[in-house]
Amino acid sequence: MKFSTITIEKSLNSGFRSKYKAFVGFVDSEYWNRCMFAVRDKSLLERIVFCNDVMEIPPAHTFLRAKPISADLQDFDKRGIGAFWGYVFKFVFGYRNQKSVTARVNTVRTATYFFDIAEAVEIVKAGDGE
Repeated sequence: MKFSTITIEKSLNSGFRSKYKAFVGFVDSEYWNRCMFAVRDKSLLERIVFCNDVMEIPPAHTFLRAKPISADLQDFDKRGIGAFWGYVFKFVFGYRNQKSVTARVNTVRTATYFFDIAEAVEIVKAGDGE
């Protein structure tokens, strides 16, 4: 299934707050903005999906490796980053299952990767079809 970065961003802006009410305060934070930047980067997003699908590396882990954060993350921010990527993979892409694994990046100890999807995810440029 094809997804444009613009469609993903619109879905996050319109649906994240209602699905993850505990993380409304994460929206528009510094780390939310970093995650949104990653969603807008087609090449990085393709790599995040590849690492999740092929290597079973959680999206939050790949994101934190690709865009390192030098400060130790607070618990709320760690969970907010996980919720952000969980929303993208579960509610945008449609993955049906998930598994928590050891992450060990920054101060994150565990993260979740996603599996069981009807059709492979393909990231496209805006206007290239969905």
